[in-house]
Amino acid sequence: MRRMIWFEWKRIWQSRLTQFAAAGCALFLIFCVWSSIQQIMAVDSEGNTVFGMDAAKTLREFGEKQTLDQETVDGIVKEYLERTENPETASEDSNLEFLSEEVYRTWYLPRRELYSIIRNVYWEDGRRDTMAGVLWDHYGEDFYEARTRRVQEWLSVYQGNQVITPAEADWWVKKDAAVGTYQYGYYKGWDLILAAASTWTILIMMVACIGIAPVFAGEYQTKCDSLLLCMRYGKSRLIAAKLLASWLYVSTVYWGIALVYCAIYLLLLGTGGWDLPIQISSTNAVSYNLNMAQASGLVLLLGWLYTLGMTGITLFLSSLLKNAYSVIIAAFLLLIVPTFLSMSSGGYLWKHVLALLPAKITDFSFTSYLVFRVGGLIVTWPTAAMALNGAGALLLSGLAYAVFRRHQVNR
Repeated sequence: MRRMIWFEWKRIWQSRLTQFAAAGCALFLIFCVWSSIQQIMAVDSEGNTVFGMDAAKTLREFGEKQTLDQETVDGIVKEYLERTENPETASEDSNLEFLSEEVYRTWYLPRRELYSIIRNVYWEDGRRDTMAGVLWDHYGEDFYEARTRRVQEWLSVYQGNQVITPAEADWWVKKDAAVGTYQYGYYKGWDLILAAASTWTILIMMVACIGIAPVFAGEYQTKCDSLLLCMRYGKSRLIAAKLLASWLYVSTVYWGIALVYCAIYLLLLGTGGWDLPIQISSTNAVSYNLNMAQASGLVLLLGWLYTLGMTGITLFLSSLLKNAYSVIIAAFLLLIVPTFLSMSSGGYLWKHVLALLPAKITDFSFTSYLVFRVGGLIVTWPTAAMALNGAGALLLSGLAYAVFRRHQVNR
């Protein structure tokens, strides 16, 4: 059996199209990593805008790790408000957040992200106040009580948009209670991994489809199907070896590429911030109780299982269609068409069905409150998607096994 798997594995990799697709995808993603690092922007202590690794260094300097308990939050807010009252550091210009131009450039801009996190917790839905307006109105107010209200506001919005039901909103309230005190610090490497992982998974899915499309369709195309099925293990071990080799190929490509770009980010930008809460990376409410490393791991695992789901679909198509290029076209359509279908354009059922499609990993975000309910069990979007796509990959691979094994051969 091992020799059969090894033989099928080599057959997949011997395809020039597969080699070019895998190499092209890897090179393109490495370029994207380099490009995303070059686009990092920050403002240093002298008010100069810097980019790339210089920007990462500046963010690290101003990203001193600190626990945002109530006393710390009040101190940070007070420091800003005092500058808006001091004639030497204040101005009447709302575009400068009521600070003098020098203070705005050299003191506020390097710390803007931290102040934005605090403001967005206090910022009531629908308000368009300035930073000073929000912080003056809420100075001294309990930071985490305000955060709870923001979460409840978001849950009300999601109910109104037919994303969740009242029972699911109550479930989120209980889950959100597990979110603890914020910690703030430098986390740029992890932030870029989270920002890019879901989008890049689509490219990896395309490479996977190209590699495994000929697994069964190629045998039809070359008229070798009748010969293979007449062999001693042609209707059992050989088909199983094809399926296992396909899964091994897809997993190798996915994790090989994913781990390479993650390693590049973390080597260049550092692993700092791995233990910071995911909440500080978004301006919207987030109720997942995860740190940056856990969130990154979850997104990578989600991408892998979505990719396996697409693998099952491709193998099933390969067992049905008689031409490998037809399989590639059909698989690409199943990847591309759903990206044009908006999850916000339909009702409750539409949103939940779309979310489970492999292509919709591009829509996943930890700010989403979409959940799935099976009987009395409620699970998050990633949990449901991983379970369904994992099970779907097994089921569709089994169907591919049966279709190829039982199809009518030409004699």
